[in-house]
Amino acid sequence: MAKTIMPMKIITNSRQRKIIAISVIVFVLLAVLVVFLDRNQIHQIIGKAKWELTFVALLFTMISYFFLSFGYVLVNRVFGIGIGWWELFEVGIVSSTLNNILGFAGAAGHSLRIQLVKGEEIDAGEVLAASIFHSYLNNVMLLLMLALGLLTLMFSHIVYGGSAVGLGLIAGILVASLIVSTAIIFIPWLKFRLMHLIKLVWHFFTHRDITPLLTDFDHALTHGLVTLKSRPWELTLLLGTMAGEWGFQAIALWFCFSALGNAPTLGVLLSGFGIGLSAGNLSFIPGGLGIQEASMAGIYALLGMSFAEAVLVAILFRVVFDFIPFFLSLPFYARLTRKA
Repeated sequence: MAKTIMPMKIITNSRQRKIIAISVIVFVLLAVLVVFLDRNQIHQIIGKAKWELTFVALLFTMISYFFLSFGYVLVNRVFGIGIGWWELFEVGIVSSTLNNILGFAGAAGHSLRIQLVKGEEIDAGEVLAASIFHSYLNNVMLLLMLALGLLTLMFSHIVYGGSAVGLGLIAGILVASLIVSTAIIFIPWLKFRLMHLIKLVWHFFTHRDITPLLTDFDHALTHGLVTLKSRPWELTLLLGTMAGEWGFQAIALWFCFSALGNAPTLGVLLSGFGIGLSAGNLSFIPGGLGIQEASMAGIYALLGMSFAEAVLVAILFRVVFDFIPFFLSLPFYARLTRKA
């Protein structure tokens, strides 16, 4: 009975409903603020918009989520989590859409995956290890796309002076964060020290011992990495799914630009895309709401685009890629909880 109720708590308790409501309110206030900043230009942009292209953006959004969820299935197979492919696929979808709305450093998505996947023969630590490794590969591919965008900008001579320094500094911070996360995953003593620190902090605030969870997590992560070393073709397939996910997500953003105005060049598109999403993921705001839009619009304005258009595109992209898929995924929650 407890196993059936717990997944629904993730999305139905009062705290989560309040967070969703606050997120929507903040998002609406952001949109209203943009309208008052430059009403004339906003009116012109909306009046000339080609709204039919937003449906094309939504189509590529669905394709992106397919690659994301398929990659999650593959990671779980590598880590030896033996439940049905379709069930894992559904878990990948609902956890990703929830995380895009509520997630702080992936916490919402990881928690939901643990509640939906763990069972008598599957420990929570195993599920967490697979989920974190999936997120790690995702971040690797996002950084590679950002690097491609910045290199394209440098060779096209669009960026110079202070703008080049600013973008270089941002890219350096993101690279450093990726290096640290890679070291934690692949260097045993560093991983051990971090896990020990997490155990102490968790016990200090909750007075609970999570040693069994961290032990299972460590064993599962080690097993998964050993498996990938012996089966490099699976790692290649995994990276391919991640590249497809981010690639189609960037295409969806391109169609959002096309719907509201002129689409940018590849370098500009990928730079604003990569920095905006990274800033949102690293922020302390659920889903990076407001941070992602402000960062994305700021980068595009820095690269010579209209700030009003950039903000509208960032808001439209949030609706198309986050809010609509979240509400469309709600029936999957009911199916998964009934099956549990």
